[in-house]
Amino acid sequence: MVSCGGDGGDDGPPPTPALPSNGVITVRAFEFGFEPESIALSAGEEVRLVFRNEGDLLHNLKVDGIDVEVLDSQSTGPLSGDEGELFVGADAGEDGYVTFVPQEPGEFEYYCTIPDHRALGMEGSLAVR
Repeated sequence: MVSCGGDGGDDGPPPTPALPSNGVITVRAFEFGFEPESIALSAGEEVRLVFRNEGDLLHNLKVDGIDVEVLDSQSTGPLSGDEGELFVGADAGEDGYVTFVPQEPGEFEYYCTIPDHRALGMEGSLAVR
């Protein structure tokens, strides 16, 4: 879980970013977090993000402000992202995926949009180099 400072706790060093393997990266969702907590991608390189919901509740993953070309996506459950938005969702025990090409370098956060899930720890960092 990625957390903001100010709580007086020592979270230790930031997590080592996970990299895609053969163009695929899997993000596991559970109550209430993501694994990995940090992802690093390369601008201009196609990646398939597999979203595996290992929790008992509906979860999703959304990234705001990132410039991507979405090539293909499939979510399960009642939620969906807007066209061109980096979003994927999955019902409990199911998988979804989104295949995309990040266009520009930058630092972003990903999070679950279900009410209160982000506040409970469902967020992570995504770097595009």
